[in-house]
Amino acid sequence: MRKVLKIIGIIFLSIVLLFSGCAYYIYQKSTAYESTAVPFIEEVIPKLSTWDLEAHRLHSTPESNESINDEDLSKLLKWLSKLGGLVSIEKPTFKGVMNGNFITYVFIAHYENGDAGITVQLEDDNGKFLINQFHVESMALIE
Repeated sequence: MRKVLKIIGIIFLSIVLLFSGCAYYIYQKSTAYESTAVPFIEEVIPKLSTWDLEAHRLHSTPESNESINDEDLSKLLKWLSKLGGLVSIEKPTFKGVMNGNFITYVFIAHYENGDAGITVQLEDDNGKFLINQFHVESMALIE
């Protein structure tokens, strides 16, 4: 009986250490990106919020650019332009890292015609960021 309890204790301790290690790793990553990725987001979102095709192509990864043609992207940007001009953005919140170099942030952007929840996935290429995914949710787009 004592051996079984000892084994269960070791398994439980291992699980706790594993989760603690993961939490520490995520904390370290979010702290590291606080001084690089957040300023990039704060700089690029006003440019993207002009709803200009070339601005989106310029700040997107090659894979992202290949996934949508110019005509479809123009239609999407025209639809997003219903939000109006950007007024301000709230501080981006770190959500996670995937595959070591894809960083996800979420934030609220305030536009002339309503607020939007934005999720942006950045590709980190040795400290140079490009947008891999850009997702906008807003009730102002429904009207």
